[in-house]
Amino acid sequence: MSQDTNPSPLFRDALEFAKANWWMFLLGGVLYILFGVLALARPAEALLALAVIFAAFLLVDGVFSVVRALAAKGADGRWWVFFGGLLSILVGLYALLGPVNTVLLFVYVIAFQAILFGVTVFMFGVNIRKAVSGEWVLYVTGVVSVLFGLLLVWAPGIGGLSVSLMAGAWSLVIGILRVLFAFRVRSLVRSATR
Repeated sequence: MSQDTNPSPLFRDALEFAKANWWMFLLGGVLYILFGVLALARPAEALLALAVIFAAFLLVDGVFSVVRALAAKGADGRWWVFFGGLLSILVGLYALLGPVNTVLLFVYVIAFQAILFGVTVFMFGVNIRKAVSGEWVLYVTGVVSVLFGLLLVWAPGIGGLSVSLMAGAWSLVIGILRVLFAFRVRSLVRSATR
């Protein structure tokens, strides 16, 4: 694809962000790869650890939501935030009391996150295709992620270890693609600043 000779303000802002932060794409990819290796090597431990982390996240997020809602006196929608936070706290407590029992819930959360991530990354590729060559990496990342999420929705009862193995494989693929994209961004930044 040819480079746009008169980039839009949005592209210039994205380029400035990439100049300073391309390494964040790389770091994210490395973290995905590390989790993928852990989940493939020790699936039971990885799944249990993820369930506990998920429960802790729900608790912390719920507490912050409740506090934020109570502090926002008179704000529209504060009760939605309050009740959402309360629900998050209750689900988090349930998950902490029996993390093994939360595997199915966790499977659906992974599925939703994978689908949302895939759609977002795919659409990002569509939006930058005129400015960046090599956007195919984003398309592949998006499609792989959506397919993984749909598989989990379609067959959630495939077992906790299978979910952990699938999450590990997904994480490994996404991590590799993110690392490739990080170096593509770095290359773009170097060529744009010459």
